[in-house]
Amino acid sequence: MQVRATPKAEAVVEAMRTKRSGTLTITIGTGCCESTAPFLYEDFWPGADQAEVGQVAGVAVYAPEYLRSQYPGTDGVVLDVTDELAESLSVETELGCRLILRGPDFDSSSEPQACEIPGEGTLSRDVKGELPEGLRKLRIR
Repeated sequence: MQVRATPKAEAVVEAMRTKRSGTLTITIGTGCCESTAPFLYEDFWPGADQAEVGQVAGVAVYAPEYLRSQYPGTDGVVLDVTDELAESLSVETELGCRLILRGPDFDSSSEPQACEIPGEGTLSRDVKGELPEGLRKLRIR
């Protein structure tokens, strides 16, 4: 399995390296709610079945066996960035963006940033409001 990154993703990871004092790690395929979504963590301990599948801006990227088996050899994914925020413990959200995965040669930049739900209409994914003051500078490790 190979993981490549867009220049924008590399810049975001590098920016977080300057903001955080711990060791950064990117993990994909371990999210409870978003399954294969990438997460950038500080001081993360990879699980026993995780192996390094690449590096982005000097930060190791890990994936579990079940995901690595889906991308044999040089098959893989591209780490990219979106400004569309969702609830996440991934530290790059401090910059107002989120790491995402894309397939090779796929560009969804012209896609609408909303989901069409059959029978329900459109679901907006815009974040409304602000974090409470006590959570704005919270560091999750």
